[in-house]
Amino acid sequence: MAFTKQQRNKEKFTREYKVREIQKSITKKTRLRKAYLKALKDEGYSVPEAQSQSHVKMSVRDMKEQRLREGKKKLDEKKEIKRQRRKNNVEQAAEHRQRQIDRLNESKEKFKQRERRSNKLTQRTRTGQPLMGPKIDDLLDKIKKDDTYTR
Repeated sequence: MAFTKQQRNKEKFTREYKVREIQKSITKKTRLRKAYLKALKDEGYSVPEAQSQSHVKMSVRDMKEQRLREGKKKLDEKKEIKRQRRKNNVEQAAEHRQRQIDRLNESKEKFKQRERRSNKLTQRTRTGQPLMGPKIDDLLDKIKKDDTYTR
């Protein structure tokens, strides 16, 4: 009975297949380890002793309590992280708001300066002729502000 590629792929994702693969890898590793220890012994090297499992087994109740404590610690850490993120978000929002307010104030101030300047430059005499004094003053101010002329 020939399997198609799809049937083999479906088989790979079953629990039984995974259990078989794990068992195969475990037996392969133990076989390799046994062969390695035998080769060490044949060569005359000292074979490391099997490590005894000296740790005391905990009761089920103790294990559950430990898991609960660890879970609470993780929850506390998560809450702390969320609190820090919220705090950072609030700070960033406040900074952003402050920057927007500063930008708005700057633009208002520039608008007022532009309006004052245009009012000075558009002044007229009684007969409707333009006043030259404010225009000359404006040109002088521009020259004083420019770095190329003040060296």
